[in-house]
Amino acid sequence: MVNEYKNKTFVNYINDLRIEYAVLNLQESKIARKFTLQALAIEYGFNTAESFSTAFFKKTGLKPSYFIKELENKIG
Repeated sequence: MVNEYKNKTFVNYINDLRIEYAVLNLQESKIARKFTLQALAIEYGFNTAESFSTAFFKKTGLKPSYFIKELENKIG
């Protein structure tokens, strides 16, 4: 059903939702931006830092570490 309505697999749909939440959370939480990639992966429902980083890049076009660095430079 997800395949038909969202044009993506269920796993990709769930990962997209997780990454959307991660982006919002990282923008709002200075504390979350201090976490390691592994801690962020677990926080957002991924098993490894690599799977989190891959899904993040696929959705945003940025690696999470670069995204966080840019947020810190912009927001402080």
